[in-house]
Amino acid sequence: MLLNANKQEWKHFLNAAEVFWQKNLPAPADDGVVLVEAFHQDLRVTLRNLAVANAIRRVRPSRMVVVTGVEEAWAKTLWQGFDVSLVREFCQAYGAAEVIDVWDVVRRSDATPSFDVTETIRATDARLAKLARMRENPPAERVRYGNALAAYYEEAFATRNVVALVTSHVDYDQWGLAVDVARRAGVPVIHTQQTGCLKAYALFPEHDTHTETFRGELTRQIGEVFETRVWPRREQLRPTTELIAWRAKVNLGRPSWWRGGTNASVDLNDPAERALLRSHAAARFGFDPEKPIVAVFNHAVSDALGTNRELFPSLSAWFTETADWAASRTDAQWLFLDHPSQRLYDSTGFFDDLARRHRKSPHMIFQPSATLSKNALWSLTDLGVTVRGSVSNELPAYGIPVVQAGWSEWSSCGLSTVVDSTDAYFKTLDESITAIRDGADLVTEEQVQRARLWLWLYRSGSDVVTPQVPQWEVWGANILLKSLRATFRHIESDADPLFETVERMWTRREPLLTRTDLS
Repeated sequence: MLLNANKQEWKHFLNAAEVFWQKNLPAPADDGVVLVEAFHQDLRVTLRNLAVANAIRRVRPSRMVVVTGVEEAWAKTLWQGFDVSLVREFCQAYGAAEVIDVWDVVRRSDATPSFDVTETIRATDARLAKLARMRENPPAERVRYGNALAAYYEEAFATRNVVALVTSHVDYDQWGLAVDVARRAGVPVIHTQQTGCLKAYALFPEHDTHTETFRGELTRQIGEVFETRVWPRREQLRPTTELIAWRAKVNLGRPSWWRGGTNASVDLNDPAERALLRSHAAARFGFDPEKPIVAVFNHAVSDALGTNRELFPSLSAWFTETADWAASRTDAQWLFLDHPSQRLYDSTGFFDDLARRHRKSPHMIFQPSATLSKNALWSLTDLGVTVRGSVSNELPAYGIPVVQAGWSEWSSCGLSTVVDSTDAYFKTLDESITAIRDGADLVTEEQVQRARLWLWLYRSGSDVVTPQVPQWEVWGANILLKSLRATFRHIESDADPLFETVERMWTRREPLLTRTDLS
């Protein structure tokens, strides 16, 4: 996406950024290094990494070293226009002392690491080949690349005094292996997010139990923050949470980025309106509006496999076994929805094949999710089922129960029913269907409050508004660059929330950035 920028605008931006950071960063105190990845071609992603890294450098004066580059399979699947030279210019303007093309090193390496990286390699292979299930034996070149990357990171952390790793992703070979090595080396990992203005999670070594994946550790720690610092403020925050709930209804922000336009809005205000639309939507699919309707939300089936707790071997196995179980449950009606970006994550026709297998079951409908408005979906759904999808925090906010067959970052916040075994999963589905049929309400008022508080924490409380990082929707490239150039030329750094909030997270070793002090 850097290629979309006007060359003159790009030059003006680089000059302004270079001058700003030269005047606003202290000299390194020692040989400490903040290691930053720049493997994503989207300017907004790397921007977030660099901004957070420099905020850390204000607290812990050190050098910045950036790792970048693109490998053929990554370029083919996702980033065909990746330009290392532009990334290098961008990072140097932010004060990077070194910008290293890691893939240039790895292509010529046969090194192996001291630990097993098989699962990361298999997960990367599945993502790049868009497979619904991981292959037991990925291609030899993928295995060599994974081993060489892990070995490279081990050497980098062993030979440099790395004080922090800043990364936009924590999965797959180029990101996930760096995170694994950082955790083994006892180095803090800061994980920026692609949404809002500036969101970031952090895993500090003194809080790392090493009993979970990176995401699993965050799930536990975020739950603790929610329970001790957010939930006790529920009455104070109630007016704000109602506003955020409205914003979520009209889709003003990710992760539901795929539901744009009229399909994104939820206009239902009361049970009467929901019942009226439910009858209309049910008729569209041949459903009986008086019988329970269960909506099962497919995931991007090749995405980040094995990176948090999940009950089934893969996301596709969960979806398949749920459908097979539903085939005999004619006491409920089932709406199976594909992922809105299914084609970007699946080259195997998994969803369509499963739909054909169950085409003779009239109580089961398989539907492309993008053809269904949120109004229709919310009116139909009596029970949502997912592994880690964002519907598990959205639906409860509007009084719709959700069962999760795995962990997401909010799974310890008490919003949904999170089960811990496959037996418990099917038992919970069974009991939920019976309860809905009997007229029971499966969502408590407390769960609705918790879900709305989570929406506040996710979209507001942990989203730092700083001119250094314009809102994600500020795009195209020239508009973003012009906005940043104005920031660097006209806004003083002494009152910038970027520095205050990162310093608070860093010094207090907190698991997430927050706009204000929640302690």
